Amino acid sequence: MNTRPPTKIIVAGAGTVGLAVGALLATGRAADRLAVHVLDAKPLPRWRPDDVHLRVYALSRASQQLLEQVGVWPRVLSMRASPYRSMHVWEGEQPFGPGALEFDSADIGEPDLGHIVEDSLLRTVLADVLAAAPGAEIGVGAALESIAMGARGVTVHLDNGGSVAGTLLIAADGSDSAVRRLLDLPVTGHAYGQTAVVAHVTTEAPHRSAAWQRFLPGGPLAFLPLADGRSSIVWSLPTADAQRLLAATDGEFLADLQIASAGVLGPLVACSGRAGFPLQALHALRYTTARAALVGDAAHTVHPLAGQGMNLGLLDAAALALVIEDAVLAGEDPGDARVLRRYERERKGDNLKMLAAFDALNRLFRLPGWAAPVRVLGLRAVNATSPAKRLLMQQALGLTAGSENRRRWSHAESQA
Repeated sequence: MNTRPPTKIIVAGAGTVGLAVGALLATGRAADRLAVHVLDAKPLPRWRPDDVHLRVYALSRASQQLLEQVGVWPRVLSMRASPYRSMHVWEGEQPFGPGALEFDSADIGEPDLGHIVEDSLLRTVLADVLAAAPGAEIGVGAALESIAMGARGVTVHLDNGGSVAGTLLIAADGSDSAVRRLLDLPVTGHAYGQTAVVAHVTTEAPHRSAAWQRFLPGGPLAFLPLADGRSSIVWSLPTADAQRLLAATDGEFLADLQIASAGVLGPLVACSGRAGFPLQALHALRYTTARAALVGDAAHTVHPLAGQGMNLGLLDAAALALVIEDAVLAGEDPGDARVLRRYERERKGDNLKMLAAFDALNRLFRLPGWAAPVRVLGLRAVNATSPAKRLLMQQALGLTAGSENRRRWSHAESQA
């Protein structure tokens, strides 16, 4: 039996990624040697069965496997999750013209390409895991004010006068990370001059469990299938256009959206409230320092055109949790800079490649009309090449990452 006091891990940020890394540690193979304290300035939202949260994510298979690992995926499915089995991408006026690209999960022997799940649902089920774990707690209502680093630990001071001390501080506090700023960890990036407008819309034609995406000169428009038959839209627009549509009446908004969608799902009947999120590319030059590590949007933000931001963050959570557990079980200090570099080496290169790819794709489809024939040729070539399509689908699903996580978790269980 372990008689040492538990190693305290502090997680700044109770978004989905912060709660996920906390839940992995609080329920994993080193749970009896760890104490997890998740902090957030804002109260956590609770999922409501009578209200579909505006913010949704397209979760990959790798993200699904992480949620299975902490025991919440069956609950997510029972509450509200919508599988999408195909994806249709096009540029131009004709949704099914020569510039269209079709992905179908059956082509790679998978039941679906992922699931659309609400942010509030994910945060609710993960927070419940932490509430039930004996070595975990969540503290909300106080913002992080300062950080004091020591040779063997770190203390965060809160604006309500309280403080929390631990061995390691994990920054999961978003793209405007206070932890990253206070620790002076440098970033590179740029604003896109675009804002993503999100809403839920009712369409006359059924979505058929498919995701639909059209590339427009101002940015991509995506329709994601919801469990209640509606579609969640994510429309990336020049910020001035987005602000106009956010202030428009429902009728005005639907009229513009109808034109932008090329009627692919028939007439648009109704819409929910709307929200806007400014878009940027950001990448931390360093993910770690002694006693601290960045995960999710605190380390990197990507354009939403491929819907991979949350999936990348959850891969960060899985990788960092594994490094921490390995260190604790081996008698190492999980806050040591050399230990944390293992996490940085694993995730930084892959994240940077994904950021660069999405950035290039967004730039390509915003080029003037003269580039349209080149883009159409590219889409047609991919559509006609089965190996290329399979590879794209496997990467989007995170099948390689998921297999690696399964191997690690199986190994971890055998070592517990």
